[in-house]
Amino acid sequence: MSLAALNSVAILGGGVAGWMTAGALARALPADCTIQVVETADSAPRGALSTLPALRTFHGLLGLDEAVLMRAARGTFKLGARYSGWTGSGQNGDHVEGFSDAGANLDGVAFHHHWLRARERGDVGRYEDYSLAAVAGRLGRFAPPSEDPRSVLSTLSYGLHLDAAGYVAALRSTAGRAEARSGEIAEVALAPDGRIAAVTLADGERIVADLFIDATPDGRLIAAMPDGAWIDESAALACDRLALREVAPRANPPPLTEFEAVAEGWLRRVPLRGGDAVTLAYASGQTSDDAARDILGGEATIVSLRNGRRRRVWSGNCLAIGPAASQLEPLNGDDARAIQSGVGRLIALLPTAEGSPLAAMEYNRLMAEEQERARDMAVFRYAAAARTDPLWVQARRAPPSAALAYKQAQFESRGRVVLYDEESFVEGAWVGAFLGHGITPRRHDRLADRLPADQADAALARLRGLIRQAAQAMPLHADALKDRP
Repeated sequence: MSLAALNSVAILGGGVAGWMTAGALARALPADCTIQVVETADSAPRGALSTLPALRTFHGLLGLDEAVLMRAARGTFKLGARYSGWTGSGQNGDHVEGFSDAGANLDGVAFHHHWLRARERGDVGRYEDYSLAAVAGRLGRFAPPSEDPRSVLSTLSYGLHLDAAGYVAALRSTAGRAEARSGEIAEVALAPDGRIAAVTLADGERIVADLFIDATPDGRLIAAMPDGAWIDESAALACDRLALREVAPRANPPPLTEFEAVAEGWLRRVPLRGGDAVTLAYASGQTSDDAARDILGGEATIVSLRNGRRRRVWSGNCLAIGPAASQLEPLNGDDARAIQSGVGRLIALLPTAEGSPLAAMEYNRLMAEEQERARDMAVFRYAAAARTDPLWVQARRAPPSAALAYKQAQFESRGRVVLYDEESFVEGAWVGAFLGHGITPRRHDRLADRLPADQADAALARLRGLIRQAAQAMPLHADALKDRP
């Protein structure tokens, strides 16, 4: 029996989530399927995005030229993230987690085990000294990856820093077939079977569609569904407010997102062309909005944040993407990751006009697992902090998930990284985070001992020198941006 394909999709909310979805569906759905976007006022894009390299693949699928995007969104390059003020370990108490593999496997053993072994014998530098992206990021230099596997530049990967409003403008251009209008949601009417019958706007227009995408900031549609309840995850993630403002640009900003732990929470600095986007994450129960504005110089836009996720992000003919589906403190530098995953899985599990309950079940399982793994990374950053400020102490009191506790215990014991299904961060990212935040294994893999110590030391010295030399030969980040006008 053949089931009818989707005839109509309505996207309520707009913003980054709405227009990423619209752009992707405009390419995936048949030409006779209508796509409507209703942009609500509260979905207007604000601030900046710090993204992972995987988002560039999504742009390629949309046919979005990177140079055009960077002009529209005041984009800069991102080689990783710098964390300071967390633990007091390492040089100046900070570390960089770069978008390149650290070192190289020696004698079939992961590099960090050789580094741990050599560290027992003497000073071999920081673990990040063996990551080209981290070293170049600290030096404020950037070059694109090389396609030559013999070049150390082939180990590089990069993400982008993007102005949110400019990014949405660029995304709109990829969804030309979508019909767009502004409007406010007045009512979500459910049919007897629990599906959405229609969404009525404040001006009286009645929106009817086979599939409704909830891209609103507060989940106006999915919250009306029987199983769209919110699961609160704020116990271990204490910040429920973001204060946003833009400050003057630097002459040569590093190609890094910079995070700084402070008494009130943490600060994030994202370099853009023409200015830096600064965010203060804080807990409203401990820091007032006015105090947050004062910390940022007296001016800031305040945005509410709810750490958590929906019990079901796809219910009936309603699917939530972006903040309507899940929210997480932007502490991992992975903005738009959940949106990209949500859109990709929607296309892979595309429902029929009558609905696809099994597809919805699988979508909900995958998105819940991914959110849990990304949450674990953010929770770990709180748990690993040595700060004694009330907010940080309170966050550390919350027990980690069983998955995170097991992952950290395995690494502390023998330097092994346990990876679960639907991980957003690869093994190297977890190694960099663990070591950077001061978690050192009690022992290294004894297979590393097969390589004689003098040979291992010589190999590490060569790698460290080669990476430093390659990073110093790169153009300054500011000059690389001039070459990408």
